[in-house]
Amino acid sequence: MAPLFKSLALASALFAAISLAAPVDLNKRDKVVVWETVTTVVWTTVDVTTTIYPTSNAPTPTPAVAEPTTTPAPAPEQPKPIVASEQPQPQVPEPQPASTAPAAQPTQPVAAAVAAPAPEEPTSQPAPQPAPEPSPQPAPQAAPQPAPPTANSGSSSTSSGYTGSCSKESPCVGQLTYYDTATSASAPSSCGMTNDGFTENVVALPVGIMTDADCGKTVTITYNGVTATGTVVDKCMGCDPASADISRHFFGELADLGAGRLHGVSWYIN
Repeated sequence: MAPLFKSLALASALFAAISLAAPVDLNKRDKVVVWETVTTVVWTTVDVTTTIYPTSNAPTPTPAVAEPTTTPAPAPEQPKPIVASEQPQPQVPEPQPASTAPAAQPTQPVAAAVAAPAPEEPTSQPAPQPAPEPSPQPAPQAAPQPAPPTANSGSSSTSSGYTGSCSKESPCVGQLTYYDTATSASAPSSCGMTNDGFTENVVALPVGIMTDADCGKTVTITYNGVTATGTVVDKCMGCDPASADISRHFFGELADLGAGRLHGVSWYIN
């Protein structure tokens, strides 16, 4: 009994100690169970790949356009020939010849017999006289041709008619040079001409005596017993009144081109 009593005593003491050690809350209420429902929405993105194969484009239908139809106009009906109905023609009674009574002969008045006049005999017309033949007209005489003018006996056939400076009666004596003639139509000579100085004999007169009327005249030049003639086509701006400028071909007929300048040259304008 003693060990049991001791065990009970120890157990009682232990429970008493535990009860003293644990605080007792008399105002503590019972535990409340709260149920909380939480709804979670989960969005999930799912990648889906769809393969689309290209298809030929369908042709766009062309709207149908109603074409106007031409309705031929009805041809006018040709009038049909009216065919006479074959009806029996009425019988026309044949005319009966009328009985002709003898007509009474009219009484002819008895008239005195009148003698008919005798027909007149046609008078003979005189035959037409032939028309007189026209007499031939005399041929018109040609008008006399005027006599050609007679040459003036007082003028000399060898005279040039030039009476100015450097004429044949009083030739000029001076110097002579050669120049390159005008060959371009854009830059012609003072006479408005172009010339080939290597093949033509042309002259440029001194500016002191040259006039427009001198263009085209000829000039006779004599040097050292040699005489040649050329045509005036230009004027020499640097020549004195007794000197002249001529083409290369003209100069070559009088002397060698190497001379360059000739002195004591006699020349005159024709």
